[in-house]
Amino acid sequence: MKKIGVFGSSFNPIHIGHLIISEQARIRLCLDKILFIPTANPYHKKVDLLDYNIRYEMTERTVEDNPFFKVSDIEKHLKTASYSFDIMKKLKSKIDAEIYFIIGSDSFINLHTWHRYEELIKIVNLVVFQRPGYKINLELIEKYRFLTKKQIIFYDDIQLFISSSDIRNNIKNNIYPKYLLRDETIKYIMENNLWR
Repeated sequence: MKKIGVFGSSFNPIHIGHLIISEQARIRLCLDKILFIPTANPYHKKVDLLDYNIRYEMTERTVEDNPFFKVSDIEKHLKTASYSFDIMKKLKSKIDAEIYFIIGSDSFINLHTWHRYEELIKIVNLVVFQRPGYKINLELIEKYRFLTKKQIIFYDDIQLFISSSDIRNNIKNNIYPKYLLRDETIKYIMENNLWR
């Protein structure tokens, strides 16, 4: 059975941290593909959130030269708020693969507040990357492992101090952070005059 990594985010914008984490997950877990799923209808409002189609196209341009990376518009077709459980359930009905859901430790700490989280962790494996300032204790990991037969994989050796909001603020001040964004992303942002 194929193994697919899924990384959902606003990608506002997609940056090098998203790409490094995705590539590390792919290599370490021998994943066949990584699906990037831009958030379409977030249940919590985001400040400075670009239109879905712009974020989708920017993400697609950023990853199109990597044969293992693909962008999915599955969230665009949901009529309701974008809940991870609904998206993963829909994805599982479309593809015959084991799903590895990539999240940050900030999300993992708040997993108990997610819509139908107990059902979510029964249908996907969780791949949790440590984010600076969001340390996870072993009790929390064991609590979730008790609820599922799926894997919960935790990596704490890659911590990236990269923030999309900091990148947006830099762009507003006419600073394009070359080593935090791929050239394709910077070109797309400049061509479309984003965050200006």
